[in-house]
Amino acid sequence: MKHKKVVILNSRQGLRPIGNDPWIVNSHRALMHAASRDCRLLTSTGMKSWQMVLFLASINKANQTIYLPIEGGVNSDKFKNEIIRQFRLEAVLCEWVIMNNTADNNCDQIRDGGIIDDADIIYPVSIRPGGNLEKLIETARRRGKEINNDFIVEYRNTAHRCRINISKENINLKIDDLLDDYLIHWTKATNSRWPGESYFEYYNSVLNSRSVYPRSGLHTLKRILTEQKIRPSVRHYRKGWPAVAFSSLAPGDAVGLMKWRARYREMTIEPYGIAIHKDYADTIGLRKVFYGNPEMYEYLEDNDKPYFQSIGTKGHWTPEREYRHIGDIDLSLVPSDRMAVIVFTPEELDLIRQVFDGHIHSLCK
Repeated sequence: MKHKKVVILNSRQGLRPIGNDPWIVNSHRALMHAASRDCRLLTSTGMKSWQMVLFLASINKANQTIYLPIEGGVNSDKFKNEIIRQFRLEAVLCEWVIMNNTADNNCDQIRDGGIIDDADIIYPVSIRPGGNLEKLIETARRRGKEINNDFIVEYRNTAHRCRINISKENINLKIDDLLDDYLIHWTKATNSRWPGESYFEYYNSVLNSRSVYPRSGLHTLKRILTEQKIRPSVRHYRKGWPAVAFSSLAPGDAVGLMKWRARYREMTIEPYGIAIHKDYADTIGLRKVFYGNPEMYEYLEDNDKPYFQSIGTKGHWTPEREYRHIGDIDLSLVPSDRMAVIVFTPEELDLIRQVFDGHIHSLCK
């Protein structure tokens, strides 16, 4: 077995893994089995199913060959060094195979097929029935490749972890009056790392999370309060102006915007918020967004452009009644009597009290 090349295979998994997911538990078991026999792991980047195995190889000091898909024009040495830094790899344990991606190739299938071809032993773990990996494994079996089936688990769809159902009948009717003069930043779960977080930190949290996704909306809110900083997003904003969005909608009305987006497999916003009093909004640079047709944008003054929002062709954005802050918001500068926090349920109040001693309100009864 010594120095034989082993690949641990998982089909694409859910966006929000947890430590006791069978595919993670058995991938770890398979890796320990292979590493104890002094095999070399074949790993890769990109999807969580590959990156989790790369992370597991890192924490177990396993020898690995990392197949690195790289877009044209990217410096491969810099990319390798970044992967070493992100996953805290020991360079002496790593070999590399550079895979050049082009716009006209199916890089995932080429990568998967190439690794399976190079492997001496295949460890299937969580394989989607009828999927590409299942076909590649069957082809490898017919060609005489060694297949270790000791760690196979049933493939599961975990999309339900991303969806939150909010009943208007359960809304705390007092919250609208309590926050009548506030602008609210609604946060939500992230499907990957928090800003400024390494892949090692992210996957380590996932591995140790057991039954709760560690980057949920509630945990994201707690992190914001711990750092005392709201970091801006570049999603849905024009390049060069990362922004923090606020809404002047009352919490009870904002619930109507908390919808499931099937296309993106995520909620628009989630019931976790940071509210700042309107009379303090100007002090920290919050400005009201104005809406219009796309052709208006070119005629705006430069200082107004970051606050422009196209009405859109498929749906109007105006019901959000958005305010916007360009760049980070330092919450340490906001007086305690001009700030409040919103959680989803009363059971979550105590977790936030660990890091915030100001006003905390539950959206639901």
